[in-house]
Amino acid sequence: MPQDPLSSLNQKKTLVIGVGNILKGDDGLGVRIAEILSQKKIPPGVKVEEAGTPGIDLLYSFEGWQKVIIVDAVQMGEKPGSWKRFSGQDVRLIASGRGLSLHETDIPSVLELAQALNLLPNEMIIYGVEPQDLSNVEKLSPPVEAIINVVADQILSEIWK
Repeated sequence: MPQDPLSSLNQKKTLVIGVGNILKGDDGLGVRIAEILSQKKIPPGVKVEEAGTPGIDLLYSFEGWQKVIIVDAVQMGEKPGSWKRFSGQDVRLIASGRGLSLHETDIPSVLELAQALNLLPNEMIIYGVEPQDLSNVEKLSPPVEAIINVVADQILSEIWK
């Protein structure tokens, strides 16, 4: 269903959401990256949010935003600390029945529901980082710690485009 052209004028520009549990090692990397981004100069119309582990409630965060960027720990079968940038469409195609998120409701399911409820933003981006340690610790593993600023800088570069 096409959107009303006037309604897009009222939409906020970009929301960056850091997802994860900081008490579970590398699972907290999305929140840590959101913390880093919150300390940087960001353009007007961009909001950075720490979402914790929202599950299905994540989809309500999308409402009214033109672009949403999610950063999360994602088990991709890669070397720990590896990261990838996915579009919302990539996530739906790659998932094929397995969740990309480490949280109870996987990202592809949230995207499908958001689309069904007409809450999906015009553009959806997911930055996924391969975790190494998901144990009950409050620190990131060395390979993940080594790349969080790289991923934060990449997201910062994207929001300044």
